Amino acid sequence: MRRIEKKRQARKIAGERIDILFALAEEMAKKGDFHKANRYAALILKISRKYNIRLNRERKMRICKKCGAFLYPGKTATVRLKRGKLIIKCHNCGSYKRYPFH
Repeated sequence: MRRIEKKRQARKIAGERIDILFALAEEMAKKGDFHKANRYAALILKISRKYNIRLNRERKMRICKKCGAFLYPGKTATVRLKRGKLIIKCHNCGSYKRYPFH
């Protein structure tokens, strides 16, 4: 195989791993094991950086930008709608993320 094909295949596998890790993090957060959910979130960020894979908006919203914790609404994060913005507050570090919406 050529180098470009190997790189493309590695990125495809990394994308599949990210999908699996998101599902596992969601499951662990539902069960209440936030330590494992945060570990999975850290692995997701590590893989996405190594293989240069962009996370889509929905997935990016589920990981705290400041502390790297997995954000699960109602348990590890508070979600509010205020003045045309979606506001997500991390319970771990207290940081806010604001997203515009219509």
